[in-house]
Amino acid sequence: MEIEYKNEDYKNKNVYKVGNVIEDNGVIYLVCQKNFSNKYTKYFLISLQTAIVSSEMYESLKELKQAVGNKDDTLVKAKLIVDYKLDGDVEDEDIE
Repeated sequence: MEIEYKNEDYKNKNVYKVGNVIEDNGVIYLVCQKNFSNKYTKYFLISLQTAIVSSEMYESLKELKQAVGNKDDTLVKAKLIVDYKLDGDVEDEDIE
């Protein structure tokens, strides 16, 4: 994963918005939301380094920020490359 740090002006802004990629103590997270069929929405973090849900699910982004955020969280721009293959496919980097 390549990380490009954005302008320092972002450091103290509200970085806890869905779709933002943030760094907290050297760990990179994606701010996510899950919409349930019963009209409920939950917010949580996923570690982009381990692909594990890294927080509990919260009712709002404000709750998420209060529970896991800190003043040193930084908004970052990440280029994520996913390498996958479908069942039965042969993995070959030369095939496009």
